Amino acid sequence: MAERMGLPLRTYELFEAGGGRLSLDRIRKFAEATDSDPFAIILSVAFEDAGFAIACADTKMALILAMHLQGFYEDRGADIAFLEPPNIIGAFERIFKELGAKLDDNEAFLRRWFDGRTGSISLGSLSVRGVRRRKA
Repeated sequence: MAERMGLPLRTYELFEAGGGRLSLDRIRKFAEATDSDPFAIILSVAFEDAGFAIACADTKMALILAMHLQGFYEDRGADIAFLEPPNIIGAFERIFKELGAKLDDNEAFLRRWFDGRTGSISLGSLSVRGVRRRKA
């Protein structure tokens, strides 16, 4: 793991034990080395629940959310400041209600997912900086 992250063994051991310097770059390298979601790792600290990072490891849910948020900002810029919190809350409630409905139909959802799955989503195929810019 230390080699995958490009770290000396002792530095990785400190990192793994929760010591040493923690940075976004180090979290990104760890996520790449473990094929996990760097944003989910960060949010799991805020949520005080490591299970969130584990649940998002294959789907890259937090990374995908961050990618779309970045794309929205790139499209709309500082105008996002004019959005009212109730509109933002309502939009996210609709999105998560729809995703929840897909999970509620668990058997059909899993059958469709397994039939179409070709493997986990790797960080190489998803990148926050990889969001394609729309042409105006």
